[in-house]
Amino acid sequence: MGVLRRMLVCLLAANCASCSLMPRELNLAPLWFHRLDENGEVLEYDFLWPIVHYERTAEGGDDFRIRPLWRRVTEPTSEAEPAFAGAPDEGAVEHQFLWPLGQVRSDRQESKSRLFPLWSWRSRLNEEGLRDVDWYALFPFVWGGASADGRENYLAVLPFYADIPQFLSYDRFRTVLFPLFVQVDKEGHRHRLLLWPLIGWSSCAENGHQWFRILPFYGHDIEPGQHDRRFALWPFFAWSDENLDFEDPVHSVWIWPLVGWRTGRSAGGWMALWPLFQYAWKTDHFTRLTILWPFFHYYWNRAQDHMTQYWFWPFAGRVQSDDQRAWSFLWPLIWWREYDDPDGTSKQQWVLPFFWHIGNEGKDGSTEDFLKIWPLFHRTVQRDADGNRVGGDFSLLSPLPWRNGNADGMAEMYGFLWEVFTTRQRAADDRAVDVAGRLFTSRERHGETTASVPFLGSYERDRTGQRTLRLFGLLPISLGGGDAPATPTPTTEEAPR
Repeated sequence: MGVLRRMLVCLLAANCASCSLMPRELNLAPLWFHRLDENGEVLEYDFLWPIVHYERTAEGGDDFRIRPLWRRVTEPTSEAEPAFAGAPDEGAVEHQFLWPLGQVRSDRQESKSRLFPLWSWRSRLNEEGLRDVDWYALFPFVWGGASADGRENYLAVLPFYADIPQFLSYDRFRTVLFPLFVQVDKEGHRHRLLLWPLIGWSSCAENGHQWFRILPFYGHDIEPGQHDRRFALWPFFAWSDENLDFEDPVHSVWIWPLVGWRTGRSAGGWMALWPLFQYAWKTDHFTRLTILWPFFHYYWNRAQDHMTQYWFWPFAGRVQSDDQRAWSFLWPLIWWREYDDPDGTSKQQWVLPFFWHIGNEGKDGSTEDFLKIWPLFHRTVQRDADGNRVGGDFSLLSPLPWRNGNADGMAEMYGFLWEVFTTRQRAADDRAVDVAGRLFTSRERHGETTASVPFLGSYERDRTGQRTLRLFGLLPISLGGGDAPATPTPTTEEAPR
């Protein structure tokens, strides 16, 4: 594939060697198409559209595709970024194949490859500047990893053996002949289980903690001075004492699914015919009420940014907190949301699956507005803090049911299957229009414009305003325009009397 790419570049360079004869844009689609910049360097080309495609990225990298099988993208990288040994000098290099299943990527901080579910390998610099390696083969059966300091070395060959740090919610997870034996460590506690999750016990070095169970017959979890939790014939009978290290302990009893209650000086609650009727509260902390679940629910929690939530399912729902405001109607079809995060504010309106509108405003004043009428079209407009349009796109048709990270590479690899008419703004002074298969294409960049239709001809306008029409893509016809040479202003001595 690399040989093919070099051959096409060489062919294009040879064809364009005589700039006086060859146009900046030659459209012989679907056989051949190329577009050059003002310096005669390649901006885009197609060969046997839609199979082979190349374009220079807005950041100055390369994007080469043999659709739908393979794509290679390069990205410039700042020399100031830390790098590990063997990092590519040109910045990031990414190969995508059988996308989204296959990927190989290397940059100055990370190198990774995958072909899901057959294998995955990732080497990166961690927060301490040391290298971590994680890998799997035949996911989820064989996987492992190592760190340069040896603190996160692990291996799993499931179901036979596993020894994994920071797995799920555990500090460490170990198993032999899963589910025959499992051992988990969390917050200083170590639990062992036989025939997971049926039989379990603990050996904890802190505070005399006791944990034991034989499901479904009996179990207890006792932290002296903090809590005492027990069950019998799970899930039918359970009782507990919580907050024993405070002045206000809470006692609870559960007889499932008939009735349950909890009592305390500042906290309490009850349930009946679970999950139909439930109520729980803690003074100045939270309130939760459910009546005829799932039809009515109310929840307030001071610790969660003063969040208030209620719904009359499926007709209407409301969420409000310090950093979000939301309504839903006919759940899950209609959503109105507004929330704040460290990057700025987002306002969203959804009528699923047909109408999407998302408006984002950054802390720096930049904005992005996204509108989609699925599956007919989508439109994105990006503006800087001064309101100048600096990016965006439009596509007629737009069938993908997701956007941004979930859609990365999908349109680039498969978009030719549905894109009837597209526009794209790569930068403030770089706009392009394409009709399916290059039936018509134009691009305005750095004050210059080129446009063409297959075989019939092309149009060029340079930054001085000089316009040229090329019949059949080759024969130039000047259309005039451009700045006329300046006429010297006569001096006093030269002025006519």
